[in-house]
Amino acid sequence: MKSYVKISVLVFALAMLIAACAPAAQPTPVPPTAAPQPTTAPQPTAAPQPTAAPQPTTAPTNPPAAAKTIKVGLLSDTSGALAIYGPMLERGFQLGLDYEKSQNALTGCDIQVIVKDTASKPDVGTQVARDLIEQENVDLLVGVPSSGVALAVSELAKANQKIYIAQPAASPDITGKAFNPYVFRTSRSSVQDALTMGAALTKLGKNFIQVAPDYAFGYGSAAGFYNVVKANGGTFVENDTPEKSGAIFIPQDTKDFTPYLQKVADSKADVVIVTWAGAGFVPLFQQMQQLGLFKNKVIATGMGDNATLKAGYADAVGSVGVSVYHYALPKNAINDWLVEQHKTKFGTPPDLFTEGGFTAAQMVVEGLKATGCDATADKLIPVLEKVAFDGPKGKYQVRASDHVMLQPMYLVKLANTTDPDFKFMELVQEFKPEETAPPCALEGDYKARCSAQ
Repeated sequence: MKSYVKISVLVFALAMLIAACAPAAQPTPVPPTAAPQPTTAPQPTAAPQPTAAPQPTTAPTNPPAAAKTIKVGLLSDTSGALAIYGPMLERGFQLGLDYEKSQNALTGCDIQVIVKDTASKPDVGTQVARDLIEQENVDLLVGVPSSGVALAVSELAKANQKIYIAQPAASPDITGKAFNPYVFRTSRSSVQDALTMGAALTKLGKNFIQVAPDYAFGYGSAAGFYNVVKANGGTFVENDTPEKSGAIFIPQDTKDFTPYLQKVADSKADVVIVTWAGAGFVPLFQQMQQLGLFKNKVIATGMGDNATLKAGYADAVGSVGVSVYHYALPKNAINDWLVEQHKTKFGTPPDLFTEGGFTAAQMVVEGLKATGCDATADKLIPVLEKVAFDGPKGKYQVRASDHVMLQPMYLVKLANTTDPDFKFMELVQEFKPEETAPPCALEGDYKARCSAQ
């Protein structure tokens, strides 16, 4: 792969049918009539007229059995730091269910979706998930944009023996050191991001520094890039240890990035790897521009959602990086269906994490189809560990050992930020699922599972 002046690496960071049973219809008894009374003189009567022969009636049939209701708790974000991603997750999940219904993929199940806001906060997310389990009696959980919330919810899922499918949270710890058998993911991990771009990073320079948010997503992403850069001979000019990942960690709710970025500007780094998610991308990029970082250093950052690209990436046009999903990249019938339906329903093309919500719904349906609508964990776990299906990006495959979702990844070039249909990217290379498969990172009692890869 040839070198590029700039390079970007994605670092992101996530309803029906009821039939009722009725007894078979019974014939209605005809009540007896009183005996006729004799008259004083019989009167002649007209000759009886022939009547039509009685027609056979259709035998009564029993109605179909009622569909079993499966409740899904969809953990979203409509008020927190990652609220721009909540609607993408919700729309994608509903469209995924609609698609499966259009394919007659699932019968006998009525999937009811209950959406809750987690506000990007682990304590809120944990309480919301607990309410869904204990009060709403959901059968399984799906979501959430925040990796910190996802890690907290994964522990709650384990305690209550409920399946939890993480989407779009990207922390590798979800299916790594914090793994438990009840947790799966359809989201990619930030290690898959790093592996997609790894070989090219050190072609840009030898001295690196990272900027990342100070929570689970930032830690996992920084660690992934640190390992890839070090493996390819790069050096970090700040915090060059595995524990600190060569990174400057910044609070997620920061508005003024200047104190942190000044350290970056003063460093001897050739390449700055920027990990971020949410609305903070725009002020972060604006302040990087004000400090002249785009002129003096190579910025390696992410291809974000459509609105963020339009608002904050003008200075990154021409750069190359990783895209989790962009609607114009995949060429297949399922993505065509998603794009058409999303435009019809919402007036815009699908966005960064719409695909993730869609595939999470597909995974739910695939599991229930195989178990005959049994959503208990002991039935779903062995099924989901073997799940493979075609989705908007192509082939998806769960890795049984650690529940990582192997999936296509895209290396793209940012061509513009002005196209009215958000066609901002050009495909450089599509990576097959196995080409960006991360190493199994299970620890403790689960480490032996890695040998089953």
